[in-house]
Amino acid sequence: MSRQTITMALLAVLVAGSAFAQVAPPPTKQTPPPAAAPAQPPAAPVQPPFPVESKIGFVDLQTVVAQSNLGKSGSTQMEALSKKLEGELTALNTKLKEAQTKQQTQSALLSEVVAAQLAKDIDRLGRELNFKQQEAQSELQTLQADLLADFEKKVLPILEAMAKEKNLHAVFNVADSGAVYVFPGLNLSPELVKRVDAQYAAKK
Repeated sequence: MSRQTITMALLAVLVAGSAFAQVAPPPTKQTPPPAAAPAQPPAAPVQPPFPVESKIGFVDLQTVVAQSNLGKSGSTQMEALSKKLEGELTALNTKLKEAQTKQQTQSALLSEVVAAQLAKDIDRLGRELNFKQQEAQSELQTLQADLLADFEKKVLPILEAMAKEKNLHAVFNVADSGAVYVFPGLNLSPELVKRVDAQYAAKK
């Protein structure tokens, strides 16, 4: 299992929802519909046991990242940093738009000195916003790299230990294995999530 495979699987989950979101308008009040009877949740499928004679196994790394406490912690960190940076960018962008609006609507009322200063402020705010956007992207990429390194450091040894315990010759990632069908019992993801959670909880 290559580093690139793990990187793509991890980042696919960590980056989801971490892009700078637009501020949504406040929800309008609506009359709530009549309460319906709570639906019964579907029963979780029972996974067959791992075939003892098998020499290969499969994992879904995106599932491991999404369901394990370690992966959830990384996603939470990414979301927190993204929201912080988004707030800073929004504040700068608001200042820039206010200055641009003032220039467009009040240009005839401003003295040459004030108009010149306003133009300088707009130029400065534009450069600050551009720099902050680049800086924010760099911060997110740095955190992604740190989380990836931490994920690999903690998860790969656990996966390797599982493979040795089961005497496996190879473990494939479902996403890029090319298989059109995988016997559910060969999926090591649920067991890997449990082991990662157990080890992660023990070290917290």
